[in-house]
Amino acid sequence: MSQSLHSPLPTQGVSRLTEEAGVGAAPGGHVLSGRLRRALGFEAPYVLDRLLSDRVVDTRAQAQEMFSETKKYLVLCELSPDTAIGMYSGLVDAAWHAFVLFTAEYIEYCQRFFGRYVGHAPTIAEPRPSSGSRSRKPVAAAVNADRRGDSRGPVRKKSSFDDFRHRYEAVFRQTLPDIWYDERCISLNRRMIRDDRQGSLSLTRHDGHVELCRPDGSSLVCVNELADAALQFILATGVFYVRELPGGLTDEEKIGLIQALTHCGTLKIAT
Repeated sequence: MSQSLHSPLPTQGVSRLTEEAGVGAAPGGHVLSGRLRRALGFEAPYVLDRLLSDRVVDTRAQAQEMFSETKKYLVLCELSPDTAIGMYSGLVDAAWHAFVLFTAEYIEYCQRFFGRYVGHAPTIAEPRPSSGSRSRKPVAAAVNADRRGDSRGPVRKKSSFDDFRHRYEAVFRQTLPDIWYDERCISLNRRMIRDDRQGSLSLTRHDGHVELCRPDGSSLVCVNELADAALQFILATGVFYVRELPGGLTDEEKIGLIQALTHCGTLKIAT
């Protein structure tokens, strides 16, 4: 680690990268304050080191992107005091969690740029969407709290993924990056976990296809029977690497199957 857990924040930890075009315009034509621009430019090499040592990423550039998106998420939360913005990326959530583990540094970052501690809370199970829905579920959410985790302020309305995307693109004037779509970040070395919020799933087979179904019998995904062994493995194992899928699938087929299961909410990236 480049910095101990409770060492002071570096006084030169803010870059001028956020002054480039594409960062700074908030909704309504307002420009981000200098405080929030500095929050976006804050540097924390110890977080990048942690992501690399935990093998969440393969390169420092990937770690940097994840941490940059974490800061953007926290700034969006600051700009939306009446809205609880969900964390929709497993990878960005991993970077946020890695930052939180540096307790003193994270507390000082929050106090310096937001005037309060921004808590990290996993989301609870939500009502299942209708059978045709592809709505995305957040993996975590920011909560306004003191350093002990005590909630502050009134209950806020929850944002949807579309709300989040529109807000992000309006503030940062760029298309929401692929890192916010977990199914676009699947590789053979990606570790996955089954999302228990879907309930107990089952398989049905018909006409050369195998269908993954919710407890109420509605379909989550229907694929070629070649994926039968892989789906059985996923239901039995729960946590696995994409490369471990059995059944003689090609690498491309393994990735494609996991992308489909991630998109429908059956799987999420394990971090």
